[in-house]
Amino acid sequence: MEKYIEKMKRFLSLILVAVVLSSCQEDVKFNNPGFQGLKDDVLWIANDTRAYISPTGQLSVEAYTEYELITLNTASANVGTYVLGTTNTNNSATYSSTFNEVDLEYATIAVPGPVSQIALFNAGTGYSSGTSVATTGGTGSGLTVNVTANASGVVTALTLSSRGNAYTAGDLITVTGGNVNCTFRVLNVQNSNGEVKITEFDNENMTVSGKFKFNAANANNNPFGGPILNFQYGEFYKIPIYPSL
Repeated sequence: MEKYIEKMKRFLSLILVAVVLSSCQEDVKFNNPGFQGLKDDVLWIANDTRAYISPTGQLSVEAYTEYELITLNTASANVGTYVLGTTNTNNSATYSSTFNEVDLEYATIAVPGPVSQIALFNAGTGYSSGTSVATTGGTGSGLTVNVTANASGVVTALTLSSRGNAYTAGDLITVTGGNVNCTFRVLNVQNSNGEVKITEFDNENMTVSGKFKFNAANANNNPFGGPILNFQYGEFYKIPIYPSL
């Protein structure tokens, strides 16, 4: 009987999560404008949202509640995906709140942590395909990768095997083996990453729509906040673009 009750509890929990996510998506579609997502697994809805485009073409989307502010920055307003937590600070997400004299600040800044994404920099020579291949360099340790090499010994793909720890965005890492000349960059780490995906830029009505998700680090090291803030299933819909400040 106890096992049956436990199974029913899990089943009902899954249904509840599905309903919340479905409701989140439907609200965004029917709110005009609308901005919302799951903040640490709790539905977060903005009271007011507006966007700005700088003279150099950079986009900022600002979403407010009574005590909170989320800002999404992208290098342009063009439709596309903008990766967060990299060395390109034009693409970023920030969150701040002020409540009961407690100020919390989170941002997708360069912080040490386990590696989240990598990008091949130099394909190298003399390599063979392999798993859990050791690496050297960077600010951290313990990072290993799975290597795919062609018949000529040139590396064609790298995937993460072990994420290691204490690496930072921009680290240049060398893959051991071969002629020790295959290198890749750390794009971002697990405690500071994410993406903003612009799905529509309406130049006639001056609105912007898209999706977002991110992990942001505690930027002011406030002990009243956790080390990481997580946003998932974020969407913004037909946000009006105002003249740049």
